[in-house]
Amino acid sequence: MKRGIALLLVLLLFAGQCAAAGAEEAVLRVGNPTPMDGKFFTGCWGNATSDIDVRALVHGYRLFVWSGDLRMFRQNPAAVRAMATAEDEEGNRCYMIILHDDLKYSDGTPITAWDYAFSVLFQGSPLLEELGARPMDLEYLEGYEEYAGGEASCLRGLKVTGPYSLSFTVRKEALPYFFELYRLAFVPYPIHEIAPGCRVYDDGDGCYIDNDNRELEEKLFTAELLKATVMDPEEGYLAYPTVGSGPYRLTGWDGKTCRFEINPYFKGDEDGNKPTIPKLEYTLAENETMTDLLAAGEFGLLNKVTRKDTIEKGLEVCAGGQFASVDYPRIGLTFIVFTPDSPALQQQKVRQAVAYCLDKEKTVSEYVGDYGQPMDIMAGIGQWMYQLVNGTLDYPEEELPELAGLNLDGVKKYPLNIPEANRLLEEAGWTLNREGGEFRPGEDDARCRETGGELVPLELVCAYPETNITAGSLERLFAPNLAQAGIRLSLVAMDMKTLLKAYNDRELEGIDMFYLGDDFNVEFDPKLFFLHREEEAPEEDDLACTHDRMYELADSMARTEPWDIAGFIRKWTVFQEELSERLPLIPVYSNFYYDFYAAGLKNYRILPKVTWGEALTGGSLSTPQQ
Repeated sequence: MKRGIALLLVLLLFAGQCAAAGAEEAVLRVGNPTPMDGKFFTGCWGNATSDIDVRALVHGYRLFVWSGDLRMFRQNPAAVRAMATAEDEEGNRCYMIILHDDLKYSDGTPITAWDYAFSVLFQGSPLLEELGARPMDLEYLEGYEEYAGGEASCLRGLKVTGPYSLSFTVRKEALPYFFELYRLAFVPYPIHEIAPGCRVYDDGDGCYIDNDNRELEEKLFTAELLKATVMDPEEGYLAYPTVGSGPYRLTGWDGKTCRFEINPYFKGDEDGNKPTIPKLEYTLAENETMTDLLAAGEFGLLNKVTRKDTIEKGLEVCAGGQFASVDYPRIGLTFIVFTPDSPALQQQKVRQAVAYCLDKEKTVSEYVGDYGQPMDIMAGIGQWMYQLVNGTLDYPEEELPELAGLNLDGVKKYPLNIPEANRLLEEAGWTLNREGGEFRPGEDDARCRETGGELVPLELVCAYPETNITAGSLERLFAPNLAQAGIRLSLVAMDMKTLLKAYNDRELEGIDMFYLGDDFNVEFDPKLFFLHREEEAPEEDDLACTHDRMYELADSMARTEPWDIAGFIRKWTVFQEELSERLPLIPVYSNFYYDFYAAGLKNYRILPKVTWGEALTGGSLSTPQQ
C-alpha cells in the first residue's frame, strides 16, 4: 500500500513537471496578411508595417512613448528616471535625461547612456547612404549639419554627461514642434554587435564614434565594417538583431517566419508589463486560409485582418466561444498617389478628373465592406485628429473651447461623376483624338492634346501590390470609368518589395500612379510625403508646386506648440482642405482592423497599443499551442 501511494505521488509529481515543461515550451503562432521585408533594425531602410511589429518585440526602452490620448508623448518610466528642460542663452532647448541603471540587453550587457548616444550617431551617420539607407533627419539637433557633412567630428547637440545621463540640444530654429518628444524617442542599439571595436566618446564638445583602441590609426567605423555587421544576408544585424532590448529576443528568421523567445533581462514596458508567453512565431498568413488555420489551432493570433470575406469568416469561427475577436480603427489610409514627374498629371483639373472616375463606394464595399469607409482626406479613422473633429473622441470642452465648431465642411469630395470628369478634361485642353480631330466620347480610346508640336494621348499607368485583390476592383470600378472620360489606364502588378522600393527610391519611370497604403506614425508629420524645392516656385497647379505648397502647410502644422491642440487642429483642417483641392493623391478608404485569437490568450491589449507585440507584453497563454 505504501509503495503504491509513493509510486502514485511520483507519477503525479512527474506529470506536474511535464505540464510545467510543456507550459515553458508553449508557442504562440501569430499570422499577418502583410509579408515581412526583413528590415528589423531602425526605420532607415524602410518601414513595412510587419517589420515594425518585429522591431517592437526586439527593441525596447524607448526614451519617450505614445500616451494614446491628447497628452501625446510622455517619458518612458521603464527607461527614464528623470528629465528636465532648459533654454540656453541663444534660445536652444536642452533636454537633460537621467536613465535607470538596471537596463540590460538580451545578452546581459548593461545599457547605458553611451548606447543611446550610439543609436543617435549611427542613425544619423552619412555612412548609411553607402548601405542603401536614408540617414535619419536630425537637423533639429545642434551641429547636425556639420556632423553629417563631415565638417565636424562630433555632434554638438548630443552629450553624455555620465554613465546614465545624456542631453539633447534642439536648435531654436527647429522650435516649436507639436510632437516635441517624439523626436527624442530613441531606443538603444548595441555597439558591440553593430560596430565591434568601436566606442562612443564625448570630450566635452559632443559625441562621436571612434576606435575603442585609440592607438589604432585606421578608423574602424566605416561603411565596409557596417556592410559586414549590418548588411550580411546570413547574420547581419539588419535582418538578425539577435541582441536587443525588447521583451523578446529573435531566435530565427527564414525569410517568411520569425521566431522569438522571452528576453530574460527585460524589466518591463512603460506600464510595468513583462512577457509571459515563452515563445512566439510570426509569419505570413494568407487571407484565403488564415481563419481555417486559426480554427484548426495552427494560429493562436491573427493580426490586422482587413478583407471583408476574411473578417466574416473569422467572426463565424469566434461564434463557438473558443476564439475571440477585437476590432480597432486604423490610423492609416489606402490611397492613390500621383507620381510628381508624370507629364499627364501636372494639371490640377486632370487629377480631379481622375478622382471623379474612381468609384470609392463600391471599391470599399468589395474589399472591406462595412468594416471601412471612403475617405476624402489624408487621415485614418483611428487618428485622434479625425476623431476629434468627427465628434467621436471625448475631450475636456472646458479646457479646449476653441475646438467647438471645427469641422471638415471645406473638404472637396469626389463622388463618381464621369460627366464632371469629361468637363474638366475639356477645360484642361484634352479635346483631340489620336488623328488630331475632335475627341468623340464612346468612339475614341483616348483624349489627346497638342504639346510642343506633338499630339500626346492621355494614358496612365498605375502600379499596385500583386497580392491585393483590389486589382479586380481597379479593373472593374476605375479603368472603365476612366475610359468613358477618355483616359486609358494600364495596371501593373508588383510584388510589395519592388513596389515600395520603386516608390521610396523614386524609381518611377513609366509609372504615373501608385496604389498604396500607409499606417501613419502616431506622430503625424506628412512633410515626408511631399518633395520640397528650396528655390522660390511660381504659383502653378502642377505637381511640383502642389508638393511645395503641401510641404509648407505640413511644416506649419508641425511647427505648433505641443500644448496648442486647437491650433494644430485648425492647421490640420486647412491642410486637408487644400490637399482635397490640389489633389497630389486620392484618398480611398480607411478601415477597422480585426484581430482574432484563441480564447486561451488573456490580457491581449491591442486597443491602447500600436503593435501586436506591445499588446502581448503582459498577456498570457493558458493553453499551449504546438
